[in-house]
Amino acid sequence: MIESFDPPLADSNSSVSTLRVPLAAPVHLDKEWFHHLPGPAFGQLKLGAFDNDLTVQGVSEPIGTRVVVHGTVTDSGGIPVKNALVEIWQANAAGGYRDSMDVSGFPLDANFHGAGRCLTDNRGRYRFLTIRPGPYPAMFKDGARAWRASHIHFSVLGAGCSSRLVTQMYFEGDPLIRMDRMINAVPDRRGQERLIAMLDEENSIAESFGPQRTLATVDGSGAVIPPPERTDPGALLTRNPSALAYRFDIVLRGSAATPFE
Repeated sequence: MIESFDPPLADSNSSVSTLRVPLAAPVHLDKEWFHHLPGPAFGQLKLGAFDNDLTVQGVSEPIGTRVVVHGTVTDSGGIPVKNALVEIWQANAAGGYRDSMDVSGFPLDANFHGAGRCLTDNRGRYRFLTIRPGPYPAMFKDGARAWRASHIHFSVLGAGCSSRLVTQMYFEGDPLIRMDRMINAVPDRRGQERLIAMLDEENSIAESFGPQRTLATVDGSGAVIPPPERTDPGALLTRNPSALAYRFDIVLRGSAATPFE
């Protein structure tokens, strides 16, 4: 018997969960039906070369700590799922979503749209370059207000309709995880751990020097100080390449499956 670590369908921690709960009686399909239905079908919706880079959506860099989020998508037997469509969406560094339903009033970043997508390669690997999202307070159906930990929403669509996964990814070491009502709706600690991306120091990039600044700054006395002229190689860069890397592996179905949102 396969243990399920998914949260309940009608979850009081999620205001949208009631929209996902079936109201009508289930329709029974042949057990092999899903296996013969192909997917995903993108039609005219072609992927762009930079759809997985959320830091190049504006005229300049977005504000926040740059992070690489990467990992693999595998099936229940550990076999890589190639050509799976992986989509993400998230808040910006201030905790604000570029969404008409966001009523937080947190500032938006004109250079950050907060959504990206890519296809897994032949080894099931995916990679995004983005900004670490900020936490934000959320109001729940019972009227409580509580902080949400920094998280990224994921949608993964594999080779068939039965392999769709919608979930959320959290960051290792975030102290807000223990009070986040969404991840704690997953009933088992083992399931919660599958939603936490681990810091990947080996694939992180640390560079102290970046491009020349052009704006003057004001020091403690109120004097306007122009940026000093620099001759180091970093001054010639178009941007500082530094980024913290996090690894988030996704399993579709089976005993090691990644829990649903």
